[in-house]
Amino acid sequence: MKTITKLSFLFLLFWGFGSNQKALAQTKNDSDLVQFTGFVVTSDSSKTIPFVTIRIKGTSRGTYSDMQGYFSFVAKRSDIIQFTCVGFVPKYFKMPLTSNSTKFKSVVAMDIDSFVMEEAVIIARPSAEQLDYMFSRVSIPYSDYMIAANNLRRKPLAEGAENLSNDGYTNAKWNFNEYANKAYYNGQPQPIPVLDVFAWGKFLKALEKGELKRK
Repeated sequence: MKTITKLSFLFLLFWGFGSNQKALAQTKNDSDLVQFTGFVVTSDSSKTIPFVTIRIKGTSRGTYSDMQGYFSFVAKRSDIIQFTCVGFVPKYFKMPLTSNSTKFKSVVAMDIDSFVMEEAVIIARPSAEQLDYMFSRVSIPYSDYMIAANNLRRKPLAEGAENLSNDGYTNAKWNFNEYANKAYYNGQPQPIPVLDVFAWGKFLKALEKGELKRK
């Protein structure tokens, strides 16, 4: 019985020690976190900068500044905060280690990024003679309407159609017309084309247009 009592006492002792260590570690981790809030402004503090990407360096955690340049997020005291925005030089901010407060406020100033433009050559205005010379030798492109009208002319379309072979739709249409003619004259003699007035009319029109040529 005494042995069981001693084992129970030792178990409670070690369990309590482990719980205390875990609580101390949790307290230490919580004390390392800081609520970082502030504003992002230009270097002369004349205006705030909206939509700045605020990211903890080396991680994908962070936030963005709002329309007024305000931001707020949780970071560790040892973190390095990176501020980036188009048109501004990237800014790196290191959290202070001396402060024991769980909240930290700051105003981060960013410098405007300068860039070099390519060389621009400005020439004088041309004279009337130079303008006349240039316009007389420049071919003005057709408008969309003129291009469409040229593409839809009857003669080029007819010449192109003659050089094209029959497709599936044309062959099927011809076969259907043949079947329709046979069904129409089913059980009665078909008219002779020589005596058909309409056939003679089509023949004369084709002869006038020059469509009846020996190939």
